[in-house]
Amino acid sequence: MNKDKLDDFVKHNEESLSGDNIVAAKRPRSGSIEASDRSYLDELGWGKSEDEYRMDANKLVWHKDRVEEWVEGERIAPLHIDMGISTGCNLACHFCYGVPQGRQGFQARGGRSQFMPLDVIKQVFSGAKEVGVRSIALVGEAENTLNPDLYPGVKYAREIDLDVSLATHGANFKEENIEPLLSSLQWLRINISAATPESYNAVHQRPWLDRVLYGTELLIKGKNEDGYRNGKGLSTTIGYQMVLTDRNLDQVVPMAKLGRDMGVDYTVIKACSDTPDGRLGTPHDEYLSLADVFKEAEEYSNDDYKVIVRWNKLGNKGNKEYSSCHGTRFIIAISGDGTVFPCGHWFAIERERFQMGNVYEIPFSEIVRSDRYWEVQEDIHTVDLRYCETNCRQHAVNQTLHEIQGQSDPKQFVGCMKVPEKEIQHVNFV
Repeated sequence: MNKDKLDDFVKHNEESLSGDNIVAAKRPRSGSIEASDRSYLDELGWGKSEDEYRMDANKLVWHKDRVEEWVEGERIAPLHIDMGISTGCNLACHFCYGVPQGRQGFQARGGRSQFMPLDVIKQVFSGAKEVGVRSIALVGEAENTLNPDLYPGVKYAREIDLDVSLATHGANFKEENIEPLLSSLQWLRINISAATPESYNAVHQRPWLDRVLYGTELLIKGKNEDGYRNGKGLSTTIGYQMVLTDRNLDQVVPMAKLGRDMGVDYTVIKACSDTPDGRLGTPHDEYLSLADVFKEAEEYSNDDYKVIVRWNKLGNKGNKEYSSCHGTRFIIAISGDGTVFPCGHWFAIERERFQMGNVYEIPFSEIVRSDRYWEVQEDIHTVDLRYCETNCRQHAVNQTLHEIQGQSDPKQFVGCMKVPEKEIQHVNFV
């Protein structure tokens, strides 16, 4: 992707994009020896995540049937969808990819937020189930708890035995929301990237830390005291997510402690995914200086609580060791406006080129089976991955697919892939 193809992205931002500030152009070419090099981590005492959710890896080995179909060149259904049901948000987290994409809401582009109606949500869920999708995470580019149809929507997912989850800023919960969520979701993750009011304001740009902590208390009460269980008869996993930026580097250990004190199941610390022009300012070099801090944070883990450092993404400088993206065959995205894309990166860049259809107009099951869907999937392979989002949703899946493609007999290699003995949670969320 050259500079001219970034025009759609630039329209949503104040400053112009010049050749000098396209950070992506200065990166080593994806798949090159330089982009694949991680030898610098050895002398840093870099760690490795081995958490029960495989957040720093993927779960493709539990879905070898679909991987084998991909190896054979079949037109496969995605395993997972990242889906939005809102186009607006009432926070303006400074690291949010949705802000430069022009999502509606606080300190963002004007206009009324669009909420996906319940009938469309149900149509997508049932269609996804029909074609073989195994999980849907309600994430998207905005805040899905603003949509009142979230709650009957997730109850419907339970009725049809579809694994769903929710990521949220956690500041909107009311008592009446807790039962439908915890009786339907496999996991719920709250993005809280600072542990003190001052730092929270700097990162999330509203003084809502108390609201988030109150929402957490409601969830923990619903899980532990009220005993809500999802359709599998399990308690919903509740976690905190910290996106590490240049504004909260001093909050790693405080966040680890806060998560333990609040009673959540985990706190995950992850790299900030950045835009091609580096607009979000991900501090890749600073990450490399924090190995001891990350290890100190991990020490807050105990039998009931885990601090998960996503060492893989924090240590890769935003580079990719593969030159082509095949991860969108397994994980796709639906914007809050109903448009289906290979991934969320294209919500505001080259929309016409990469949109596969809109679920308001065409049933999701028909979109996945359409020629247009597969034309776009093929077109993704022509993209220079330096100009994609760094540390994207498909990154870990792409690492495994790249390894498979490098084998002399990929099908045999997949067949020999062994499922780890250690029990893993949420296997359908790849």
